[in-house]
Amino acid sequence: IVRILCVTNMYPSPERPGSGAFVYQQVQQLRRFGHSVDVVNIVGSQSKLNYLKGIFDVIRRTSATRYDIVHAHYGYSAYPAMFRLRAPLVITLHGTDVLGNIFERLATRVVSHFADAIIVVSEEMRKRIPGIVIPCGVNLGAFKPYDRDEARARLRWPKDKFIVLFPFDPTRPEKRYDLARASVDRLVQNGVDAELMTVINVPNEEMPWYYSGANALLLSSDYEGSPTSIKEALACNLPVVSTRVGDVHEQLNGIAGTWICPPDAATIARSLRAAFDWSQNGEFQGRAAVAKYDQALTVERIVGVYTDVLSNFRARGVGRRLLRSGG
Repeated sequence: IVRILCVTNMYPSPERPGSGAFVYQQVQQLRRFGHSVDVVNIVGSQSKLNYLKGIFDVIRRTSATRYDIVHAHYGYSAYPAMFRLRAPLVITLHGTDVLGNIFERLATRVVSHFADAIIVVSEEMRKRIPGIVIPCGVNLGAFKPYDRDEARARLRWPKDKFIVLFPFDPTRPEKRYDLARASVDRLVQNGVDAELMTVINVPNEEMPWYYSGANALLLSSDYEGSPTSIKEALACNLPVVSTRVGDVHEQLNGIAGTWICPPDAATIARSLRAAFDWSQNGEFQGRAAVAKYDQALTVERIVGVYTDVLSNFRARGVGRRLLRSGG
């Protein structure tokens, strides 16, 4: 059993129930495996001073409890995590912290030098900051397809429209809501009865109903790490149209009924129209392709990283004690 302190700025809360669902799912899977996990949730979006408060939380927690591992999720979260006592530091980098603006990239690069191990969620990120590639997993027990008519009745969505799901914050510029909007507008102009459905701040356990009720997932981002939304959509047998970002090519490789497009509204619109056909005829089967992203397999790999880090950390401790004793 490993005792873990998770330090993150992405975690569900009553105000933001959809935030950091992939971190929450990872924590839950670790607990299902019998490991002990406590969480320091830094709500940095409210105030940057919360990172300072996070430092004191980490010091207080690690002085009261002897954790085996402190695991920070996201580059900024690693700064408070650096102040832990008596435990090695693992950092998982998720995307914007490595691929975002220059200040964020620089901050992440600096803090990564203080980690005992770095996990990155895509090969593209590993080229920027060396680390172990472990994409975020999906709880395949929770993310499964439901009947579309039942899902739409539950969500009060129109029965006869083609629904394009956009489960991203439209205010984040890298998510390119403008491109998604323009793509669906083209469909409408060409006589297709389509609607772009933006979904944020929905509890993670409700999301399978949204994937099941839609006709296609659209990811139009400028950059991503390893977008969990695509894995979730595939697990619910929802066709996917995406720009070429992060590890999307690897996730969608060889899956009929999925499209990777340039950031061009006309091309995306044509791909969405083709995706509607796949969703209507009921032939799309993406679920089998995400078996390799099962959350349980992902967490097994992460525990393997913990084991290696602990082994090295304890070996260094023995070495220091021998030096002090003159042995």
